[in-house]
Amino acid sequence: MKDAIWFTYKARIQAHNRLEWLDFHSQMLLVWYAILGAVLGVLAIRYEHVLGPDTDVMATVLSVALLGVSLAVTNRDFRVRAMAIRKNYLQLHALYRELSSGTAPTSEQTKQYDDLLADAENHREIDDRVARVFSTGLTSRTPTAFESCYAITWIGARLIVTVALYAYPSRQACTLGRADERCTEFQEAFRSQTIAPHLH
Repeated sequence: MKDAIWFTYKARIQAHNRLEWLDFHSQMLLVWYAILGAVLGVLAIRYEHVLGPDTDVMATVLSVALLGVSLAVTNRDFRVRAMAIRKNYLQLHALYRELSSGTAPTSEQTKQYDDLLADAENHREIDDRVARVFSTGLTSRTPTAFESCYAITWIGARLIVTVALYAYPSRQACTLGRADERCTEFQEAFRSQTIAPHLH
């Protein structure tokens, strides 16, 4: 039972870290996109086609999307869930310290463990895998090669997706800006070729 408590404790630490990550970056991304939306609104007053002929449509879509995402993030309640899991894993750690190695747990301790399992939302399988992959000196439930590869791939994919979400708006703006410049150059070239014959 002591091993079970330890693995649950470690997995829920990882679940807490995952929820903290989601809370921090979801809030930062909402602020980032809100700033970009405000900047776009100000620029659109001075330059109506700052992102091309559909600038007004894009600004409207961005505003509606921000509202929808902010409501979804609020409903997920990452911060409150993270704090509940933190309280739970601290209680698990206290129970783990009470148990003596090689001694069977009392019925009261077994009941306390069962109550703690039900007291907070359960961790996910990926939390357990990441916790075991990055733990040293394991004597049981050592991660397999597949579990290690899966956990590292998951962490890398999460990082890539997060960076992409931060970088996407600026990249998209540059792409649209270059496309708008090419369109303007084409229109000017076409206009000059159309007007030139009439001047001769």
